[in-house]
Amino acid sequence: MMMTDTQSNNKTSRQIIWDAIVEMDSLGQAISRQRLVEVTRLSFHVIDDHVSRMIEVDGTLRRVVSGVFEVVRGYMAPRVVSFADLDDGQTLIEVGDQQLRVWPRELRIIGLRTSGNAQQFAALQMQHDVGMMGQEQMLQQVAVRREQAARIKQLEDENIALKKRNNEMAVRGGEVIDAQASLL
Repeated sequence: MMMTDTQSNNKTSRQIIWDAIVEMDSLGQAISRQRLVEVTRLSFHVIDDHVSRMIEVDGTLRRVVSGVFEVVRGYMAPRVVSFADLDDGQTLIEVGDQQLRVWPRELRIIGLRTSGNAQQFAALQMQHDVGMMGQEQMLQQVAVRREQAARIKQLEDENIALKKRNNEMAVRGGEVIDAQASLL
């Protein structure tokens, strides 16, 4: 999803950024500073300036974590949806105050048409879950590396101290041997 030069020449940097945000959101991608810079080819300074205004002034974005944002939606609350199997073989689908009676064949067609949405949701959920697991693994690895580095430093310090003590003992041992030799 790269902006071409002809696309960006006719738009303000704010519009380029907003279009990129809307596109990433519609594809279910995370909206981050880094990704916006990559997609729009604008500097971090320009991205940060516009994103800050979209968060603090416009209220069109909200900060999820540092450097990651999401679009604030103005959707209505979802209507109640219910399904009921009728005695005559039809299925009654109610959405809010609307009713739809469908035969099994029609229900299968509806299912086929909406299965793509379900698969997309499942894929997005899996992407989110894998991302969370990856982040958790990375954090665990960082913690293990930090512990290992601290342990290695401790062992190196102990090794230096032992070498120093051995050298001191060798020098003292040499002095003892010299003292014994002078007594003879």
